[in-house]
Amino acid sequence: MIVYFDTVRRKRPVREGGDLVKLDWESKEVLASVPIFPADPDIDDDPNPRGNSRGGKGMRVHKDELYVGTYHSLLVFDRDLNYKRRVTNNLLANVHEICFGGANVWVSSTAIDCAVLLDPQGRALKSWWPREEPLLQERYGLSPMEIDKQTDNRIRYLHADLSLKPFHTHLNAITVHAGCAYALLNRLGVLVQIDPEVRIVLADDLLRGAHSPQISADGQRLLLCSSFQKDVLVYDLQRAELLNRIHLPAFSEIAGLQKSHPDQPFNQSLFVRGLDIVDGHRILVGVAPATILEIDIDRQRLLDLFRFADDVGDAVHGLVHVK
Repeated sequence: MIVYFDTVRRKRPVREGGDLVKLDWESKEVLASVPIFPADPDIDDDPNPRGNSRGGKGMRVHKDELYVGTYHSLLVFDRDLNYKRRVTNNLLANVHEICFGGANVWVSSTAIDCAVLLDPQGRALKSWWPREEPLLQERYGLSPMEIDKQTDNRIRYLHADLSLKPFHTHLNAITVHAGCAYALLNRLGVLVQIDPEVRIVLADDLLRGAHSPQISADGQRLLLCSSFQKDVLVYDLQRAELLNRIHLPAFSEIAGLQKSHPDQPFNQSLFVRGLDIVDGHRILVGVAPATILEIDIDRQRLLDLFRFADDVGDAVHGLVHVK
């Protein structure tokens, strides 16, 4: 099994702020590694100490190519990490998770609270704005963002901490299953189906601050990273109820990792982000310092792990495997 992942390296210069890695999971051999950073337009200064624009974000394998998000672009590589091209759009600002729907790709543009569906050339086919959605306005009292959607917004909000604004939903992930697209509104603790119709699928305080939602192949289970609580959450998607809450420090190896790498300002040890479903019971999940865990979610067992970094400021973001 080949595992691809990327990292955010915090409190570093932008061009040293992250890596894209190809890993042979069985041998734990790093087969290739390249730096990941946003360019064109370049970002020379990132005022966010947590590394808002640094490093790699969400990723997906589509056909024989690997799509990797960075602040305002999707970088496309072959499976050996040779760079091929870039996909960008004026509505991409702080890209987080991405997910394909057929030939097109959904992107979470977190700074401006937008989900945008791009074609392979980067043209916007659809966009969805939670703060303009009547259902969410009524339930959560949201107000639309004042934004010119036609201008180049890619680095327009880099120096404005919109996450502190009262109506910001922190739309940080998109996942697609059976032709339906779902958005995670991290600040509100809610998963919303956004296409082909809009409906609230799951609302739970445990989803506040969560990342990396994935739906099982049979559509029965939703898995997420409860990043700050150091948990993997498993929900029954049809009944919208919690099935399992796997607390990672309960594994002795992970508790030891946390003890030897305590929290730093702006960096949390065992910050959980990056999740990929291997099969019906196994998942891969990322933690900080950049480490990949293989977990049996049914037996709640740690099966294997790989450590890539020793600094708690180096955190996994995107994670995907191919067999």
